Amino acid sequence: MTPITNETNPPTDDVPRRALLRAGALTGALLLVPVGTATAYDFPSTNADNEANGDPFVDVASQDNCEIALEFTNPHGYLACFEVRVDGQTRTSGTEHPVVDGDYIYENYCVTDGTRTETFEATQQVDVRLALGAERDHDFDWVSFGIDACEPESRADCKGGGWKTYGFRNQGQCIRYVNTGKDSR
Repeated sequence: MTPITNETNPPTDDVPRRALLRAGALTGALLLVPVGTATAYDFPSTNADNEANGDPFVDVASQDNCEIALEFTNPHGYLACFEVRVDGQTRTSGTEHPVVDGDYIYENYCVTDGTRTETFEATQQVDVRLALGAERDHDFDWVSFGIDACEPESRADCKGGGWKTYGFRNQGQCIRYVNTGKDSR
């Protein structure tokens, strides 16, 4: 096949026009294929919006040393299940999530027309999302609740590698903190 040449369409390394069009069509089609997204589900709401609008939400009920109590609220007469992960622990296996593609179901707490308070032990944070239950309009992605304080209270807290949990360089530093209150992290 002879390449098409004229003043408005200069030669392109002797590549036939039909081959160029075919390659262009293929390239265009490839560009339309999604490469990947940050999340596999476009959450329609946020925890803050849900609270403001009287829809299912979660809030801190209280905090103590290395623990947080969360209050799960659903004012509606249908089931809303809040998933929880502690200290950023993610799942790589388990029951596949029916809503969030490529993810797994986390420990969850369900509420219908009321509130439920649960206490979690954590050193850094507890994350909550709403993506299970009867209604998709109120789903929200992970929202984090930080732990205000997490300090060892006894020598036993420092043993068995516990000192690492509190950010000490070794067990001796942790025990000294428990005994004297001197923090040398």
